[in-house]
Amino acid sequence: MRSSFFGMEIMRRSLQTQRVGLEVTAHNIANANTPGYSRQVVNLKASSPFPYPSANYHGTGQLGTGVDVSEVKRMRNDFVEAQIRKETQSLGYWNTVGRNIWQVEMIINEPSENGLSASLQRYWESWQMLAGEAEDGGHRAPVAQRANELAATFRHTRDQLVSLKKDTDDTIGVKADQINGLARELAAVNKQISRVDLMDQEPNDLLDRRDQILRDLSNITNISVIDGRQQTVTVQINGTSLVDFDTINEIEIIKPKSKDEVTRLVWSKGKSPVTFNGGEIKGLVETRDDLLTQNLKNLDTMAKALIDATNAIHRDGFGLDNTTGLSFFDADSTDASNIKVSEAILQNPSKIAASTRINAPGNGDNALAIAEILNMPLLNGNTTTINAFLDGMVAKLGVQGQEAIRTIDNQETLVHYLNIEQNQYTSVSLDEEMANMMKYQHAYNAAARMVSTLDDALDTIISRMGIVGR
Repeated sequence: MRSSFFGMEIMRRSLQTQRVGLEVTAHNIANANTPGYSRQVVNLKASSPFPYPSANYHGTGQLGTGVDVSEVKRMRNDFVEAQIRKETQSLGYWNTVGRNIWQVEMIINEPSENGLSASLQRYWESWQMLAGEAEDGGHRAPVAQRANELAATFRHTRDQLVSLKKDTDDTIGVKADQINGLARELAAVNKQISRVDLMDQEPNDLLDRRDQILRDLSNITNISVIDGRQQTVTVQINGTSLVDFDTINEIEIIKPKSKDEVTRLVWSKGKSPVTFNGGEIKGLVETRDDLLTQNLKNLDTMAKALIDATNAIHRDGFGLDNTTGLSFFDADSTDASNIKVSEAILQNPSKIAASTRINAPGNGDNALAIAEILNMPLLNGNTTTINAFLDGMVAKLGVQGQEAIRTIDNQETLVHYLNIEQNQYTSVSLDEEMANMMKYQHAYNAAARMVSTLDDALDTIISRMGIVGR
């Protein structure tokens, strides 16, 4: 037989359930502008009816016992989220590559009046002018000055590329440290999620934080996410676990001990090298090991070809004072890092060997031969001139930069639309939440009114039906 307070119990459940709905609505409204927050929805179900099927009860049939909260569900599309992580890896990689290509282009500074191409042109022209009037001392000083300017441009350009390479190497260590920090945070969140799940509750806010950490990791490097127990995840980089539940395999950062070394990254467990296939850190590694290394090599190759060809011709010529056998560029000059004009020539331009014959100050054949280095195929197996080699180097950078820009635009568009699709699930609509608030509020008020009605009925039974016989 049902209790006289059966209706009160139904309304108690209703009041508690509608209150949960109001609290979840309040939580959604409070986080309407919180990045990474996923809208939460209260799912209700009718509580188990009375009597239970196993009970030996004879009556008119089962009666409902009210309402319960079946779950507070987090609205998020896991498939779209996985796609966002995948495309974010690619976007992080291309953003880094594009930014570094742009920096290299700014350092090379072509075409411009202050770049290598313009300096080379002024250098060749000074030799051509000297070839026409070799006995005129006024044309010798500009040759030394233009050569000195060209050498300074080579050195400055190389120093900037070396500086960018060092900065890139330092940034690789910073990014590795960020990966370790996010891994530690993810391990802590995994542990908290597990505890909440074991209590048979939904760790919605913790899951939001977990997904945000995974997005941040995806931007830095390529990750594989594997679902684990109690809604936790295992994260791997190229098959090696970074986080397994609450266990972390950190990346060890080995700093360079000399200028010829670079930062090395190894796993703390096993000490094997860490490799990356995506994200910002992959772009940084490629910039350091490929883009900058190749452009430094190209710069050194050009400088060496210029030094060797100029010195070989200059040593066979004669200056105004019949000086011969003198190198135009300093004997210690080997590449773009140390190219410089011979101090003897800077101090006394009359030693510039413009003539091919002794006691022939008006002979400018040697100066003309040096000017003709402009047209000599000295590079790429004696098939490319210095100017053409530089033009090819600049053109390649331009093509790489355009490719990066196109890919970045495509990736940004793709990630943007994936985020829009995800936001259809996760974003909080204040209009919808206001409607939910009114819905739960009216249901709560109705339950409270029902409690008052039942209270009046019980008051009648308890206080008024016992007055017979007084």
